[in-house]
Amino acid sequence: MGWNRGRRHFVVGSLAAAGWFAGCATHRSSGEAGLREPANAASVMNAAPAGATSPALGQPGPHGITVLDHDWIDRDRDRPVPVRLYTPQANAATLPLIVFSHGLGGSRYGYSHLGRFWASHGFVSIHLQHAGSDRGVWGSRGLAMLGALRSAANVDNAVARVLDVRFALDTLLGQHEWNERIDRRRIGIAGHSFGANTAILASGARFRDGDAVRSFGDPRIGAAVLMSPPSLPADQDPYFVYSAVGLPTLHLTGTRDETMIPGLTTMADQRRVPFDSMAALPRYLGVFDAGRHSMFADWSRDETSARIKASARDLTLAFWRSVFDSDREATTRLADAGASGSPHAASLAFWESRVPLLPTKAAG
Repeated sequence: MGWNRGRRHFVVGSLAAAGWFAGCATHRSSGEAGLREPANAASVMNAAPAGATSPALGQPGPHGITVLDHDWIDRDRDRPVPVRLYTPQANAATLPLIVFSHGLGGSRYGYSHLGRFWASHGFVSIHLQHAGSDRGVWGSRGLAMLGALRSAANVDNAVARVLDVRFALDTLLGQHEWNERIDRRRIGIAGHSFGANTAILASGARFRDGDAVRSFGDPRIGAAVLMSPPSLPADQDPYFVYSAVGLPTLHLTGTRDETMIPGLTTMADQRRVPFDSMAALPRYLGVFDAGRHSMFADWSRDETSARIKASARDLTLAFWRSVFDSDREATTRLADAGASGSPHAASLAFWESRVPLLPTKAAG
C-alpha cells in the first residue's frame, strides 16, 4: 500500500491490520475486513499541496528549563533506571508530565530537542534509559552487532521497559516536590520505534503469550504520542493487541520510515497499523514526506529532516494541549494540519484525523 496523496473526507469504514512488537514479520488478520470504526467517529484524510511553504515551527516556549540526571535503581527488580528530567522554570501550581521512551540502542540523552521544547512550553519531560536495549547494544560490530540488536528486541525487554515506565512514575510522584507539582490528570507518554512499542504497552495494549494474555497498561497515563512504531510478530493479531488501548493517540511516521535489519524489518506502510487497529478517539496520523526512521533524532541530515523535527514538535505540543487542556486553538491546529495553507503543509505528505462526531440537532 502506498501513501495516498489525494484528498478525501469520509466516515470511517473497514480497517486494515498488519504488524508490531519487536519489529518482526508482518501479520494480517483473516478477519480484518469485518473490523469497523465506532459509529460515532468521523475521519478526515488530506495531503498538503505540492510546493507549499511553512513559517517557522517548533520554536522554544517562554520558560527557561532545568535539566537533571538521576540514576535510579528499581530494588524489586535489581535494575538500573537512569533518567533525564527536563523541567520548566514556571510558576504554575501544577505541571503536566510527559514520559519518553527511546528506541532500540538509545539512551536518556537522546531526543533532547523534544524534552527541551516541551519543558519550555510548561511540561515536565522525563526521558528514561532502558537497560538491555539501550546504547549498550552498539558495543559489537558487523554480524555481532546485528545479533545484539535482534537479541535486545525481545519480549522480556519489551516488558522490562514498560515496567521501567511504571517505576519511574512511582519514583517521581513519590518525591514530595513532584508529588505536589505534577498534575496526575495530565500525564502522557511518548516513544520512538521500540520506545513507541513501550508507549503502546503502557497505554493498555495486550498480547498473547502462549495461553495467557498479558497487559501492562498504567491507568495514570492519559494520552500517547507514537513515533514510528515497529511491526508485530506474525503470531499476534493487531486488532486484538491495539484495540485494548483506550486513550487519545498521535501517530507520526514518514514515507521512507523503514528499518531493514534482518529479523527486525518494518516497512513504511506498516507504521500506520496501530492507528488503523485502535478504536479510541481522538487519534491522529501524520506521515512526513521523505521522512526516514531517524527523523525524530536530535541530529539532522538535511533541511528536510530539520523541518520534520520542527513540525513534529509543533504537532505534539498541539496534541498535548488539546487532550490535557481542551485548548480549542490546539484542537483546530490538529484538525487543519494537513489542509491547504497549514504551516505543516511543507513537511506532511499525509494527515488523517479520526475524531468523535459532533451531535446534530433534531429536526424541528
